[in-house]
Amino acid sequence: MHLLWVWTVLSAAYTVLTEGCPVGCKCNHPTQVFCMSRKNPSFPRTIPPSTISLYLFENGISSVEESSFSGLWDLQLLDLSHNNLSNLPGGVFKTLTNLLNLDLSSNQITEISAETFQGLSRLERLYLNENQIRSIHPDAFRGLENLLELKLTKNQLVVHPAFSLPHLLLLDLSYNAIPVVRPEIFHARNIESLRLAGLGLKEVPSDLLNELKNLHELDLSDNHLTKVPSGLRGLTKLNLAGNMEISQLQPDDFSGLSRLQDLDLSRMSLRTLPKGLFQFTPRLYGVSLAQNPFNCVCLLSWLTEWLRVSGAALHRSDETRCHFPPKNAGKILRNLQNSDFGCPIPTTVFVPTTLALTSTAAPPTSTNPRTTYTPIDTTTTIAPNNPTEEPAVPTQYDQLCPPQTCLNGGFCRLDPLGEVKCECPLGFYGMYCEMLSADFSEPPEMELQVLEKTSSSLKVDLQSYIQSKNDLPGLRLTVQNLSGLDNRPDTYQLPSTLPHYTLKGLNSNSTYRICLGSMRDISGETELCSEAQTMGESPTPSAHITQTKEGSLTLVLVPAVAAGILLLVVIVSAICYTRRRREKAQSCENAGPLELEGVKTGLVEKGELKKLSESPSGTERGWESEEPLMDSSRVGNNNETPTGRLPHSYF
Repeated sequence: MHLLWVWTVLSAAYTVLTEGCPVGCKCNHPTQVFCMSRKNPSFPRTIPPSTISLYLFENGISSVEESSFSGLWDLQLLDLSHNNLSNLPGGVFKTLTNLLNLDLSSNQITEISAETFQGLSRLERLYLNENQIRSIHPDAFRGLENLLELKLTKNQLVVHPAFSLPHLLLLDLSYNAIPVVRPEIFHARNIESLRLAGLGLKEVPSDLLNELKNLHELDLSDNHLTKVPSGLRGLTKLNLAGNMEISQLQPDDFSGLSRLQDLDLSRMSLRTLPKGLFQFTPRLYGVSLAQNPFNCVCLLSWLTEWLRVSGAALHRSDETRCHFPPKNAGKILRNLQNSDFGCPIPTTVFVPTTLALTSTAAPPTSTNPRTTYTPIDTTTTIAPNNPTEEPAVPTQYDQLCPPQTCLNGGFCRLDPLGEVKCECPLGFYGMYCEMLSADFSEPPEMELQVLEKTSSSLKVDLQSYIQSKNDLPGLRLTVQNLSGLDNRPDTYQLPSTLPHYTLKGLNSNSTYRICLGSMRDISGETELCSEAQTMGESPTPSAHITQTKEGSLTLVLVPAVAAGILLLVVIVSAICYTRRRREKAQSCENAGPLELEGVKTGLVEKGELKKLSESPSGTERGWESEEPLMDSSRVGNNNETPTGRLPHSYF
């Protein structure tokens, strides 16, 4: 009897818990309803009045009405994301007076009216990202004084919405078309996280940042900024990634960011970073420098040491690689040693007391050491014998620029501070002469350079072509043998990160036409072509020595046979000449094939020579000895293998 009573109570409780759960939904808890992926355009009915959290995402719902939420007085979370909502009637949510979180992201909403969010006085989080919102009424957010987060990412806004939200902590306006952000429209001075990525901003007003005293996170990625905004204060996270117009940074750009912990400088146009750039950010524990065209010369060598000493994490280190010079191109920057940057080795140079002094003081009586920098494998010049001459003391950075640092024929040098300076030819400008002046519509004609030549290979320079192009998907290298019978071109697909490429398995003493172009350019209009000749291959000195016994016998018989034939020709000629004079008739008509007429019309003709070459007899095969004997171990054409052409090396 007791068990029956318990069973009755449990059954009644289960009935209460599951009563009113919509079809296709799951009500695991009396306060939570999950209606996921129902693919039903109608709003679900019979939602339990005790529901606190209602999840209706991916249901295909196309419209909602005020009656849809009737009786849901306790509702605090409403998720209507990933549906087909395009219009929100005014006051549709006004009965949800206790609602704290409203997610309307990933719908097709185009407009926010003044009455859309009427009655949501307790709302804290409003997500409207990834819609098609073009306009927002100035009074749309009136009454939402408790709002903490507002997300409007990826809409079609062209004007910044106006609002007065005193407690707002997060504002996300990213990836709209708002080219100008005005400080006066912000009435939310307590914002901690401001996201303005992908708006097309060319500058950020310093007044805007000065007003936001509580700002900790600032996202300005994927804009058109030309420099780091001024007035940055108190930030812990700064994102400047994707601002391709920024090619240089100044040492004091982050001077006001003593609390900065995370910095993103990826996908910019940075070729170098000034030493001391992070001296004002002692708390920096993570930095991203990926996808920048770094020039890994001595000027940048301080970075790897700073990463080691500071302990800061280099995010996406595999994507942080060198672009110049060619010897470091493609290498991971963090893995480079100080010597890899081409830095000079510090040495001590002793300057004798005979050096001329500019002051009137008496010269010292001892030799004073002076520390300077000299290039590797370069001897230091000691003081001259004549004390009146200027002493030859090495400069602090007396080293040559890495090869191909300057583009378009520019001349490279290092200034006294060790910084790279390019003297550009007429018509070009920029740090590396990479920019074309407006007065010159076309750059000077480039030539495809062949760096090394051997009898079977050609090393082709790719770096010059890569530097002159932007966004290369890949390279197309075409090779055509102009000296052989087969003039069909061969095409190779190469990555656009190689400084050079070696063509192997070529024929010796042959002229090749080499063309380099982009994989995207099918027409070949932007191809860079050149002709180069492989070196001739000299015979191996030991070729005649390392023959078999049969080959050696042939070498001995060839001169003897040739001499015998020549003697026989002379004798036959004499006999015929004598018969002609005596008989004055056709006494030589029956002469053998080795008589005078036969020799003249037989051996001299190509046909007879060919027969002699093809004859299996050892004597007649002696004519082949005029050509150098080939070593039996050699391969006639090393450009072919049983499976096709020999693989080519990238290096």
